[in-house]
Amino acid sequence: MNSKTHIVILGLLSEEPLSGYDIKKLIDIRFRFFWSESYGQIYPTLKKMVNEGLVKALSQTKDNRGKQRYEITSLGRKTLTLWQAQEPEKESLRLELFLKMYFSLGSNPHILINYIKSFQSSHTQDLMILNSFKKELSSIPDPYQNHQNILSVIEFGVKTNTAYLQWCQETLSQLEGSHESR
Repeated sequence: MNSKTHIVILGLLSEEPLSGYDIKKLIDIRFRFFWSESYGQIYPTLKKMVNEGLVKALSQTKDNRGKQRYEITSLGRKTLTLWQAQEPEKESLRLELFLKMYFSLGSNPHILINYIKSFQSSHTQDLMILNSFKKELSSIPDPYQNHQNILSVIEFGVKTNTAYLQWCQETLSQLEGSHESR
């Protein structure tokens, strides 16, 4: 499998059995600031992973909402462990807002200002969620000393979103100031 969708699924299933819907919900909540997956990626990957023996559908056919739940197999755990030992790939970042700004010569500055305000609002929300996760996780006992790794990831998200928000303030001041001086 070339994509990392199967790794995200294996990682989440290593914590507990889940449905495809539950997997998507957890990705959207926990990983939203650094990872995304669509239902169109999750469900076909789950089917392929069942065929490859990485996960299995639980024999209790469906949960009370009619959702099929899956659990990781020993081969799935081995695959997750092997992936963990590999060097991470170079990250890629695609922020369409910055592409629009780069090519904005002749554009209406109000449009850019609105885009930046939307970006700012989204990252303000992300920062609130991350700080909430951080507070909640810090209050839970951690007998296996794993929370520190998760808190480290959350802290990266806090710092990234804080930097985005600082950039928004500076850029909005610049754009609003240059627009007013015309």
